Amino acid sequence: MSNNSSHSNHQAEPMTLPLDGFSRAKQLLPFLPIGESTLWAWVKQSKFPQPIKLSPTVTAWANKDVHEWLNAHYENSKNNADKMV
Repeated sequence: MSNNSSHSNHQAEPMTLPLDGFSRAKQLLPFLPIGESTLWAWVKQSKFPQPIKLSPTVTAWANKDVHEWLNAHYENSKNNADKMV
């Protein structure tokens, strides 16, 4: 009896943040090194890009802005690590 289950040996597709469009906080959090409360605190302190109010109940970030922030922080952390060596 063989096990030909359709879900065996399938790997989950890697998550990626689209380069364009908008994402809400819950969609961004898997890509960020912070939690939701820190995200909102950093927005308030201008440490993270400002979101855009798409409607009275929907706030989202431009994915382009988030990519720029992530790339800048990656470069900063890489440069700081190089200085430690």
